[in-house]
Amino acid sequence: MRYIEMERVQPGMMLGRGIYDFSDRNLLSDGKVLTEELIERLMERGYPGVYIEDELSKDIQIQEAISAELRNHAVRSLQDLNIDEAVEVAKKIVEQILESKTVSLDLVDLRSFDDYTYRHSVNVAVLSTVIAMGLGYSHEDLIEICVSAIFHDLGKLLIDKEILNKPGKLSAMENEVMRHHPQMSYDMLAEKWNISAKVRMGALCHHENEDGSGYPNGLFGENIHPFAKIIHVTDVYDALSSKRPYKDACSFSEALEYLMGGCGTLFDKEVVDAFLRYVPVYPKGSMVELSDGREAIVLENSSLNLLRPKLLLMDGDVLDLMEGKGNRSITILRQAGGRVMKSEEIGENEKGRNVRRQHILVVDDMITSLKTVKKVLEKEYQVSLVKSGEQALAFLEKAQPDLILMDIAMPNKNGIETVKEMKEQIPKEIPVIFLSSIRDLHTVLECKGVHAADFIIKPFDAFYLQERVQAVLEEANA
Repeated sequence: MRYIEMERVQPGMMLGRGIYDFSDRNLLSDGKVLTEELIERLMERGYPGVYIEDELSKDIQIQEAISAELRNHAVRSLQDLNIDEAVEVAKKIVEQILESKTVSLDLVDLRSFDDYTYRHSVNVAVLSTVIAMGLGYSHEDLIEICVSAIFHDLGKLLIDKEILNKPGKLSAMENEVMRHHPQMSYDMLAEKWNISAKVRMGALCHHENEDGSGYPNGLFGENIHPFAKIIHVTDVYDALSSKRPYKDACSFSEALEYLMGGCGTLFDKEVVDAFLRYVPVYPKGSMVELSDGREAIVLENSSLNLLRPKLLLMDGDVLDLMEGKGNRSITILRQAGGRVMKSEEIGENEKGRNVRRQHILVVDDMITSLKTVKKVLEKEYQVSLVKSGEQALAFLEKAQPDLILMDIAMPNKNGIETVKEMKEQIPKEIPVIFLSSIRDLHTVLECKGVHAADFIIKPFDAFYLQERVQAVLEEANA
């Protein structure tokens, strides 16, 4: 079977996996042939896509990390606010994951707008358990983090659905209500004698950022509970890749890129690294577009390189991107059928929603300069900081920002040398603005020689920096 976006579903296609509604009733069973009317109803309910079974994809088998029955049992326990039952379900989730010989996180959970909060919580629980297992957590801690993840958004169940599903921006008061949900989750769990402090802290701190910019308490680094660090990563990933009334889903690859870009500022690097080992960029059964214009279905992911899976072409031929000299020049551009998200559409902003902020990498050997630039830009952009050209090149191997602000006079490798190496290392054209107190003609000409987008002299006016950054990003996205 294969997964396709709702916009590409055609009458006559046969479901490869059943669809459940808000009350856990089976709306459509495996093998159901879709009509135009059924497709319209699924789109109205907000289902982002479906699994279909056809002759081309009949041999693609996707193993579930946990059974559909257990997943639906977990949803029911949350719908009923039955905390004791949900704890028992969490234990079963851990057992099923541990008993699986091969844990696959390929399967896309089909959900409507109405049941998002419940199924999101179950997805986050499964993802968090697998990541914790990869990090070497004990059996007891696996159960505890699974429980914590299931309950991380418990407080949202008390929030008016008009706020949760509001298609526009939240008001200041609505935003405050949303930002209070971790504390509400903690308070609801505190009433239960059988819920440990670790479980409660995982729920309370799952929106705290590594750099202290999160909520509700502005904790940073080691002050954030380890459970919360894991849940934070899995929560943001699942939220970004889900369709909501106020946003479209971004692709799994875009969600993973956002996690990589947020290492050290939003997310714990060790957790993100573990996440990348277990969660494929392109899930098995998903449709992708290739750099040569063809479309294909993902057959198998390579453990050596998640960007180079084995593919099934639409003519039935198999293409392994890890093998063959000719295949190495072919790359995956994106998931097929999905809208290409603009860079400002993904991420977490002060509204408490997942809306991408453009990502800026600042490179400067002076800590005071780094802090100054971050203070000027962090309200509007996601800002990552590194202190040398070497660190910048290492950063770019894992994430590609929308813009780089580069100092020139740095020890070992100056900014101009760094940009030259960057352009050789990375095929994507990333605009660069040089920030420097050096202003002689030779330096300016060297900056023009590497096609810098702008040159700003230190010290600079904050408003001027904001204006120039915005102008360069708008030009890059035009």
